Amino acid sequence: MILSDLAQVLGGANKLAYATSLANIPNLRIVNFVWDPTTPAVLYFASVHDSSGVEEFLASDKIAFSTVPEIGNAHVASNHAVGQASQRTLAAMQDQFLTQVPDFAHVLDLIGPRLALYEIQMTSAEVDLGLGNGVQQVQF
Repeated sequence: MILSDLAQVLGGANKLAYATSLANIPNLRIVNFVWDPTTPAVLYFASVHDSSGVEEFLASDKIAFSTVPEIGNAHVASNHAVGQASQRTLAAMQDQFLTQVPDFAHVLDLIGPRLALYEIQMTSAEVDLGLGNGVQQVQF
């Protein structure tokens, strides 16, 4: 049941905010993401490979994040996550990005060659089903 709730909430979102902290300086970034049900503990996002945000992401020991709902307030959040460059390629996941992220084709047209794929791996997360619908903890 919890994984179906996770799938429901993640299927209804395509943006997340992730937080890092380096040298005691916190930072927050908002990115588009996709979720693949075959790897339920992982969220994937594409970003410019040599950006300062990616450098911070890769240098951080821990990542906290929350999905950003389009409608309502159902979301998935965790402060038990790590980030890394993905073993998958953006080319391999391009169809998912094009399906799940509005206007991603335009992003590819503008900066496609500069993008690389990154992932946030969770060990646990809070699945909030929205106001009055309950909150569940999921462990991976």
